[in-house]
Amino acid sequence: MTGEPAPETLCVQCGLCCNGALFDYGPLESREVADKREAGLAVLEKDGKAGFALPCPQLDGAVCKVYDKRPETCRAYRCETLKALANGRISFAEAVGRVDQGLAALAQVHAHLPPGSSATDARRLRRQAAQSEASATLNASPMLMMALGMLDLVLDQHFRKPDQRQVMPVE
Repeated sequence: MTGEPAPETLCVQCGLCCNGALFDYGPLESREVADKREAGLAVLEKDGKAGFALPCPQLDGAVCKVYDKRPETCRAYRCETLKALANGRISFAEAVGRVDQGLAALAQVHAHLPPGSSATDARRLRRQAAQSEASATLNASPMLMMALGMLDLVLDQHFRKPDQRQVMPVE
């Protein structure tokens, strides 16, 4: 696929790994905690390990404002679409199509959320509903839950590793 843009140029058109669509949390190495907290990341602890909440406050559109100082997990992460593009299994146009599909699904989630809320907030609502009694009232609109399900389906198909899937888990 000679003549196509470098695979990494896809990332600045996407941002799904940083905006809370793919993940709610990014792990940090212990040596990074103080520096990343100072850089404005909301550092928290999950299962005894340090990390930061997503969406990332250092994301501007689909571009990282602290790219040269980003966490190790961000440096290392490659979604399944980016890997397929880099390995020549899909074209840049197909990769952009997948990104467009993911961003469109995310926009549908946002359309059913209060302003300033994220896919992370929608997933929190879904988890709360799943943990409540069956007779409890769902604190989220059915349209939001359907949009979130569609987003997770798109992300499972094109961006997440099999062991990260939300809708189509590998058994």
